[in-house]
Amino acid sequence: MAQNLRYFFYLDSTDLHWCPEIGHTYSPQGSQLKVDTPGLENPWLALFGSLAFPSGEGVYSIHAHKRHLELVNHLQLLMNTYPQHFLFVVLDNASAHTTSKVAQFCQDHAEQLELVFLPTYSPHLNLIERLWRVMRHQVTKNKFYDSVTALAEAVVNWFELYPIARFSSLLGLDDSQLQFV
Repeated sequence: MAQNLRYFFYLDSTDLHWCPEIGHTYSPQGSQLKVDTPGLENPWLALFGSLAFPSGEGVYSIHAHKRHLELVNHLQLLMNTYPQHFLFVVLDNASAHTTSKVAQFCQDHAEQLELVFLPTYSPHLNLIERLWRVMRHQVTKNKFYDSVTALAEAVVNWFELYPIARFSSLLGLDDSQLQFV
């Protein structure tokens, strides 16, 4: 591995619920917004994302659960995507992130990976939280999909079509000054 190649990622996970989230919306005065829901059944998926700073590149994976095993799988995917790079990964102190199995995985891959934990209760320091907010607003809020699979497909399509200039803006960068190599 070339030691001079390094990447800095912000990592987090978010839930994709089949039941739509109700966000800010307008409705006629005196009436309430009605959104069809799946009733008592509300399947969900876990979306893991790693957002590279400052390029805005991302690695995303969808899982059935949000446990340490899925985090380790996502970290492995990240390392496989950037095999020649040393990765600094910034993430919060969620219980799944701080297990002994995650610590052992990091120790086993110390030549390529270092986790940097944010202080407790500081989501404002994790830039991927901004991306989640925009994704929820544009894809999941006030929309009902035929299945949780359709929801996941809509999220994947959104990531593929979201302009790099907007990723840069979310990161607080001027995309005209980015240089891609």
